[in-house]
Amino acid sequence: MQRLAFSTIPCDGWSLDETVDMAKQYGFQGLELREGNVWGISVEMTKDERSAVLRKVEEAGLRVIDIGSGVCLTGSEGDAAQLMHFCKVVSLAQDLKASGVRIFLGYFRNRRDEQVPAIPYAELVAYIRQACDYAATTGVQVWIETHNEFSTGRALRTLLDDVDRPNCAVIYDLIHPLEEGESPADTLALLGSQCVHIHIKDGVPFEDQMELNWKYTKVGEGKIPVASIVGMLESAGYTGYYSLEWETKWRKELQVPGMEPAIIFPAYADFMRMILKSLKK
Repeated sequence: MQRLAFSTIPCDGWSLDETVDMAKQYGFQGLELREGNVWGISVEMTKDERSAVLRKVEEAGLRVIDIGSGVCLTGSEGDAAQLMHFCKVVSLAQDLKASGVRIFLGYFRNRRDEQVPAIPYAELVAYIRQACDYAATTGVQVWIETHNEFSTGRALRTLLDDVDRPNCAVIYDLIHPLEEGESPADTLALLGSQCVHIHIKDGVPFEDQMELNWKYTKVGEGKIPVASIVGMLESAGYTGYYSLEWETKWRKELQVPGMEPAIIFPAYADFMRMILKSLKK
């Protein structure tokens, strides 16, 4: 079975019916639900509302892969509040039968010369362990996305070993390790079996080398060797989903005609089916 999913980031303001209908129409199997009121999936939902969401998703032949939380841990005092929200998201994930809850680590910045606070590493590890231990009581995993100071397999390998929790895993967002100069082969070798979910996107570096983020493009039109990475993953026995993370809400280059989900989603599904089919020959 093909394992294609998409994040609902560009679906803010949509009804669940619209999201599910698009997934069915274009041949997706999974949904990565962004948590928050603007996406209609939030920790404030009642038990009955959660049951209704799960029923609608399952009746469509889909599954909720994970809940994309905005929780971000930095090892600072603010992490206590972040963990409180995280626990609520874990409950939501459990009710929607999601495998994991996505979290971030570190500080978001756009430029390499932008100053951010130093991360107290021991404190960060302690907070992640707390998150993992709580999630373990519900059967939900903690999925750290390759992002910020922990964009690379190099940084995450050390962290994962120090956290030392079986339910701590990684979402490999293809673009961010490359932004830091780490090859996909190295990223995958370092993450190993703890790479449980993939964010597919494509892009090209900005001309300004101080720009930390690449400019996004349609999948297949940038510098990311998507087909090669998928091939390495499949050869290594990866069984997770390939989820399109189309960040319309954050990225101006995606807020233009021709970049709408109704155009991008079916093109992505066709592109990925072509890759996966070629690997079976």
